[in-house]
Amino acid sequence: MKKLLIMGGLWLACAASAYSQNGDGYWKRLQKTHPETTLEALQSPAPAVSQAPSGQIDLSACRLSLVYEGKTRNISLENIQRMKNNGFKPGSIRQYRKEVLFTSADKEVWLPVKSSLVDQLGIEVREDEPVLLYTTVLQDKATQDKKVVLLVEEYQVK
Repeated sequence: MKKLLIMGGLWLACAASAYSQNGDGYWKRLQKTHPETTLEALQSPAPAVSQAPSGQIDLSACRLSLVYEGKTRNISLENIQRMKNNGFKPGSIRQYRKEVLFTSADKEVWLPVKSSLVDQLGIEVREDEPVLLYTTVLQDKATQDKKVVLLVEEYQVK
C-alpha cells in the first residue's frame, strides 16, 4: 500500500509540474522585461519604446520585429570586445558564436544569436519571414561610441 501511495504522489507531482509549464507565463514574463521597440528607434539618441516607463532612455533588454534572412557568420571580434566591456564572463560570451542576418526596412543588421538558437532559427523560420526577437542591448558607456548591439536571447515566429 505504501508503494502505491508513493507512486500516486509521484505521478501527481509530475502531472502538476508538466501542466504548469505550458509556456504562457514564460512569454508574459519576457514581454514585461523586454519592452517593444524598433531598430530605427534604438539607433536614435532617445529610443521610443512603447512600454518603457516615461523618461527611460537606457534599455538593457527589448523586443523587436525583424525579418530573418537565413545567413550566418562567425561573431565579430568587435562584438566579443563589446560583451567584455559590458561585464560578460567568458562562459557567457561563448554562448554567442554566430551572428545571423536580419533586415528591417531594407536595412541589414548582423546580430549575435545564442548558439542554441541558431540551428532552431534555420529549421523553424523561412528566409524573408518576420520573427519577434527578445534581445539584450549592449552599448559602450565608457566610450563615445553610440553603436548599439543586440544579443538575441529568444525568438517567436510571427
